[in-house]
Amino acid sequence: MASSEVITPEMAQIKAMIIESFRQRESLKNAMKAWYEERPNAHFPMTQNLILVDATLSKLDTHYKTLWDRFNAHE
Repeated sequence: MASSEVITPEMAQIKAMIIESFRQRESLKNAMKAWYEERPNAHFPMTQNLILVDATLSKLDTHYKTLWDRFNAHE
């Protein structure tokens, strides 16, 4: 018998946060690409934002995986 995946309310919220953070990351990456196409020798002013979004995504992903393993890992 196949078991179904358990998604807790917290996991659903984290998943929504991951989706939003990913959108922010893609937007920043597109802005950075456009910036360097126009100003190849200038520092991208939103680099810190991109670093923060990357770190946030990493933490959210780790937390989601921890919860997923807790509720879905079966021996």
